[in-house]
Amino acid sequence: MNFLLIFLTGLTTGGLSCLALQGGLLASLVANQKEQEFAGAQGNKKAQRNLALQSFDTLDWLPVLMFLAGKLLIHTLFGFLLGLLGSVISLSLGVRLTFQLFTAIFMFGTAMNLLKVHPIFRYFAFQPPRFLQRLVHGSTKSQAIFAPLTLGLLTLFVPCGVTQAMEVLAIGSGQALTGALIMFFFVLGTFPLFAGIGLATAKLSEGWRHKFLKVASYALIVMALYTFNGVLTVWDSPFSLKNLTQAGAEIFTSQSTNPDTSLVETSSQGDQEITINVGNSGYTPNYFQIKAGVPVKLTLVSNNTYSCASAFVFRQFGISTYLKPTDNQTFTFMPMHKGRFTFSCSMGMYSGIVEVI
Repeated sequence: MNFLLIFLTGLTTGGLSCLALQGGLLASLVANQKEQEFAGAQGNKKAQRNLALQSFDTLDWLPVLMFLAGKLLIHTLFGFLLGLLGSVISLSLGVRLTFQLFTAIFMFGTAMNLLKVHPIFRYFAFQPPRFLQRLVHGSTKSQAIFAPLTLGLLTLFVPCGVTQAMEVLAIGSGQALTGALIMFFFVLGTFPLFAGIGLATAKLSEGWRHKFLKVASYALIVMALYTFNGVLTVWDSPFSLKNLTQAGAEIFTSQSTNPDTSLVETSSQGDQEITINVGNSGYTPNYFQIKAGVPVKLTLVSNNTYSCASAFVFRQFGISTYLKPTDNQTFTFMPMHKGRFTFSCSMGMYSGIVEVI
């Protein structure tokens, strides 16, 4: 097993693919805590000057460190269990989508809290239990430890596509220690990007407080909507951005936005055969026309693919699978109803359409 390659994957595509979802969680947390720190310094000009001038202090780096520690710990443990028990303990698609939805709600609520839209959004400020506050001698320090550690642990339930590809490697290793090391080195590779996001959020919020809070809030809203749209895409909801755009274009242009159809081959048994190449930038082809009432043989082919596309979901026909970086998997299904049906990666980042005619 090439652990250096796994580390480099985390350092590059792994960190970037997890940026909107897990990076948004970290940015939400740090922005909320800095807002509370500013609120505590109101009326104290000396304290406000110190916040603006001081170099990195404990309350800057401790939340980031605890978030990353929680993320590394839980994924290493999960990798150990995957190597030991295999796919038996893999999280279901429903569980992943539920936590992805909660993540979108949390980011949106945090943005509303930072913009002070309504007092109800104050509940999105992550508060530790009182007994933990007493245990670590103070509310501020307890927030810097408890909330980031908790969210770091919860990142297990909102994995990006590359993380899921690493989980497949851990399952395929068949060894507990190897599975743990795969997840350890991959998550370790994502540290520089996430640490940069957390520390930049903390320091920018001190130097340009009001401007930063607005920019951070709007960025969180965008990430929340992006995450929520990903859930809708995987669920093949008519309200996903892609489906709404498709419907609008057809209304105003009176034609499909996918005029070029990919050829569907026919086997000697009369089955329809379609092949989708799973790449780092999505699916090729990403549009097919097939006939209703005729069996379909779907083949997925990946070649050195380390992206969300590896976690393939075609909910309408009950297909949900994880491809290895280089893999070939085949599925059969029977399309009975006419319409357009979306296939996508598990985060909704990449998608395509199969139209049944």
